[in-house]
Amino acid sequence: MNKKLKKVKTFQEVKEEKKERKLQKKYKDKTIRIKYGKTFKKSEGLSRKQKREIMKDKDFLKELLKIIKKYFPQLTSMFSSLTDKRHKSYITYKMRTIIMTRLLALLCGITTMTEINNEFDSEQAIANLSKICNQDLKEIPDWQTIQDIIEQLDYNEIDNIRKYMFKALIRSKMFDKFRYDGYIQLIVDATDLTALDYNLNGNCLTRTRDGKIKYYKYVLEAKVVFFNMVISIDSEWIENTNSNTEKEKQDCEVKAFKRMAPRIKSNYPKLKFIITGDALYATNPMMDICDNYNWKYIFNLKPDRLKEVASQFEGNIKLENETILSNYYLSTNIYHKKHCLNAIKYEELQNNKLVSFRYVTNLNINNDNIKDIVSMGRRRWKIENEGFNEQKNGTFNISHLCSRFDNALKIHYLFIQIAHTIRQLLELGSLVYKEVKKFVTKKEISQKLINTLISSSITNLELETNFQLRFDD
Repeated sequence: MNKKLKKVKTFQEVKEEKKERKLQKKYKDKTIRIKYGKTFKKSEGLSRKQKREIMKDKDFLKELLKIIKKYFPQLTSMFSSLTDKRHKSYITYKMRTIIMTRLLALLCGITTMTEINNEFDSEQAIANLSKICNQDLKEIPDWQTIQDIIEQLDYNEIDNIRKYMFKALIRSKMFDKFRYDGYIQLIVDATDLTALDYNLNGNCLTRTRDGKIKYYKYVLEAKVVFFNMVISIDSEWIENTNSNTEKEKQDCEVKAFKRMAPRIKSNYPKLKFIITGDALYATNPMMDICDNYNWKYIFNLKPDRLKEVASQFEGNIKLENETILSNYYLSTNIYHKKHCLNAIKYEELQNNKLVSFRYVTNLNINNDNIKDIVSMGRRRWKIENEGFNEQKNGTFNISHLCSRFDNALKIHYLFIQIAHTIRQLLELGSLVYKEVKKFVTKKEISQKLINTLISSSITNLELETNFQLRFDD
């Protein structure tokens, strides 16, 4: 791993930290914090007045616009270049205005289309959007106008924007320190977006319980992990065709990965990935795909998935554990068909219960790197927490499909992935955000963004790009 980039602390910050440590030691309470001359427990938080004092000079909207300008300079021009099927005589809003309005709404935590009209309904919002979009506006685009445009957009063109953003971040090199021996960890997992009583667009997966059929929208996600940040680089929809029935074989996560993998290799031929997945992927066909593309992999090992490998591993470590580290177990050169695997196990106490984590991998393992390999294996939960959970229950609400039209709901989903990437850059890398993150919620940041857009004048869009996002190890 590369060395951590350290933030230079001010004299006041160092002074407060020393005082915090003294108070924490005196009262045996590590939650004690000092901010703006007030001593308090983190669990107590600040009063509303104190929060306003902290937040009053923080312009998170400007921070977002700076991030977009520096790291994604072609983004607005790509919005402008999207295929526009409208008749020229009916065009009021430029394409970039339509798309930027939708993107800003997502960045502000606005999760439904109708909320755009309600939240952005002010003269100041119209003036600010006019400057951001470089179009003289009399009103912001109505949500139905935005919806009409999204319904006729080309899915692949929006996906190309996502690809551009990821490649731009790779070129910036700011995440290089989170690579493992030059490899980027790529976690794959599927999630259900919503359950319905009807077969939306005729392609939902089905389950029958107590004689009642439920219909599900599923998507397989491939997300790159850079420590605490997860970035979507590909999505594959798990869908039935009209000929599928529940008794016949439905589409599934494994089939979706087989469709996704060639596309990832084609889009990023020079990148080296460590594919990380649950025990569903610990099969010969999945390993074949990874070997063919020169990818490494870490898959969960369960006795009912790779029975012979799991049995041989447990037998081997009883005879000889190939690592000297406590609570770690290692057996190398276990063969499964033509694949040479290394198996590892790590045990720890959780709530007085011994919990085991088992993995198979084609990475070389020894005493020096076994902890890193186990950490990467355990990092698979990040696609659930920072990925799906944040998008479902946090800022974005992906379970709300925004449209019943197949193409539109998928494009809305892509816009959420794009917005989530930008919002993570703010929340995990911005020094302005880090100053307040201990004291305010993400929801409060979203409201601050809305308030700035609708109440404060954007006076200067000649934004500086001489700044650096800092991501902590």
